Amino acid sequence: MESTLSGRHPALVWAESGLMGLSGPEHGPPAVASGRWVERLDGVVGDIAGLCGQPLRSDAAGFLGERAALVGRGRRGSVSVGGACRMVAAADGVLAVSLARTSDTEAVPAWLELDGSEDDIWAAVAAGVREWPVAELLERAEWLGLAVGEATRPSPPAEPCRFTDAGPAAPERKLVLDVSSLWAGPLCASLLGGFGFEVLKVEAPGRPDGARYGSPAFYERLNQGKQETVVDLGSEDGRRRFQDLCRESAVVVDGLRPRVWANWGIHQLEVAESAGLVWVSISGHGDNRAGFGDDAAVSGGLWLPDPAGGLPWFVGDAAADPIAGLVACRAAAEALAAGRAGLVEVAMSQAASWVRAGDDLSVGDAEVFRRGDNWVVRADGDEQEVLAPRGGA
Repeated sequence: MESTLSGRHPALVWAESGLMGLSGPEHGPPAVASGRWVERLDGVVGDIAGLCGQPLRSDAAGFLGERAALVGRGRRGSVSVGGACRMVAAADGVLAVSLARTSDTEAVPAWLELDGSEDDIWAAVAAGVREWPVAELLERAEWLGLAVGEATRPSPPAEPCRFTDAGPAAPERKLVLDVSSLWAGPLCASLLGGFGFEVLKVEAPGRPDGARYGSPAFYERLNQGKQETVVDLGSEDGRRRFQDLCRESAVVVDGLRPRVWANWGIHQLEVAESAGLVWVSISGHGDNRAGFGDDAAVSGGLWLPDPAGGLPWFVGDAAADPIAGLVACRAAAEALAAGRAGLVEVAMSQAASWVRAGDDLSVGDAEVFRRGDNWVVRADGDEQEVLAPRGGA
């Protein structure tokens, strides 16, 4: 990836990105931070455009902010922009806990050994996790399929994802199977669709993409132009049909945990080799732990400390989702350009850590102040108004 760092003060880059207004406390000034990681992600966007021969619909900041721009959401401090994830203090650290599904809420009593009579589930979570060490909470969350991340600053991986080569790709195919849901996978498939591929969205019977129940405008942004079909991968006939589709496809994009495919007897790398395709597998952490965009971003080190000593603040809106979607698309495009089949494995938390590149996001010499109705950042003798989040065209 070529460097796209502008040389401009990182706080000014951050203010211009539209993400500053999504980070920090709900009331008062937004949180100033380094925007270097957004510039690094611009390098991924540029790589994709170069590989596919035409510009993308947005720069990195647009992809990172488009859901908030479409839905009209704002910053909420230690509560995620979307509201489904919150920071909570454990006995020896801080966790980002996502309760995005009804099943997540129902699993909380088993996770924390509560009696199940709690009226306020978030109050119960905050009180319950104080008694447990982080390592045990993470282990128990994995058993129950809960998406929980620790607010740490991990060392970044050398690469944002892993590619396992499986031989030559079958030539002249133009079908992408999108077996993913929510944000990261559908974004990857959508971008491939913009470069001349036909995208077929595959959903399970009775279990449509959960994004259908969110913002219609955002769902349309990610899935416009895709054909749709229903395949029951839990049945023998469904798996046979899926294998037939794979033999017609250039790319498969999935967002399921590895053990789900193993339970169905489907081995991603073997399918990639036998069908001559690129299989893109996006997970929360690269293992069988559940993960969503907010908790995975926190696990990758994308969070900000509260200067007043309170719980940490979220950075942007589920940032690990668009980061992973862009990283996955670039890896798929690279494999296709090289004529190689194989398995691309993208862990959202690791992709977030990679783009952060060891940066703790701090900037010590920037001032945030009010001018009329707008917040302004001043640094290096220059000023930048804090812009609103924006989406792609």
